[in-house]
Amino acid sequence: MKNYIYILMLAAGSSFHAQIGINTQNPQASFHIDGAKDNPTTGVPSPTQAANDFVITSAGNIGIGNINPASKLVINSGTANTSGFKITNLTSATAVGTGQLLGVDAGGNVIAIANPAPANVQAFEVNSGASNTFSVSDAAWTTVTGTPQTITIPAGGKALFINFILGLRYSSLAAGAAAGYYTARLFIDGAQTRVYQTAQESGTPAQFNLSTVIFLSEGNHTIDVRMRRTANISVTPNSPQGTTTLSINFNASYLN
Repeated sequence: MKNYIYILMLAAGSSFHAQIGINTQNPQASFHIDGAKDNPTTGVPSPTQAANDFVITSAGNIGIGNINPASKLVINSGTANTSGFKITNLTSATAVGTGQLLGVDAGGNVIAIANPAPANVQAFEVNSGASNTFSVSDAAWTTVTGTPQTITIPAGGKALFINFILGLRYSSLAAGAAAGYYTARLFIDGAQTRVYQTAQESGTPAQFNLSTVIFLSEGNHTIDVRMRRTANISVTPNSPQGTTTLSINFNASYLN
């Protein structure tokens, strides 16, 4: 009797390490279910045959429609651009709609989250054809009349796109024998930026285009354009140059 018991224990022990197949005599993993009973008795099932199979490997990986999963869960739907994964009875604060996003809550549960609202553009625009005369010299920066604008930025700050287009004419020439170089520069909250354009006074109307994208914090901000003669050439130092605006086009915008 002891011999029989010993043999039975050996047989039982060996079965613990065997592969288990359901509907197949040819399991390809530790646990293998052939849903359609169409796998061959020997060899490896074809992709079509494996499409209805379920396996658990010795590494604990699960394959659905895949008999050799390399990750903890691999699903092969057999249909292009379709995952084969579907969730039902999913609860969330908002109704589940087409293209709904999925997230994870504090408990690790997969939940539906609201689709983000489409961004809208908050824009500020000023277009002016008013003629405003001001003087420019090499002594200091002069604010171009009509350019100061105040922009209010909401909480969290925004990346603001800024564009200034100035049309100018030199209404009276500075003292001296040659035309100097004049620079228009963008200022924000009274501080000069690196956005500028320089042109030589040629006796004809001039146009300055200043554009940038800059992050601004929450609150009110002042934006303006200032000019200065940055190279006198033969112009008398500190000699004022009469300048008149022909047009001012300002626009600024951020995504809200």
